[in-house]
Amino acid sequence: MNDDTHDLLTKAYMAYFKANDNFEARNSVRTHRESRKWLREIRRLAKIRMDEIHDKHNSKSDTTE
Repeated sequence: MNDDTHDLLTKAYMAYFKANDNFEARNSVRTHRESRKWLREIRRLAKIRMDEIHDKHNSKSDTTE
């Protein structure tokens, strides 16, 4: 089953939340890298989702005119 962008974004946040807890508990290079990795993934997915929302909104506007 393929997840849509919203589901992937939610999963990425949950992974970040866990990685951040690990970082706060033990500040190391590994935990630092993992936390930042998930933040980058969230940013990437958020940009994709923004475009999806914008496109959906614009296509709705086009059909109502």
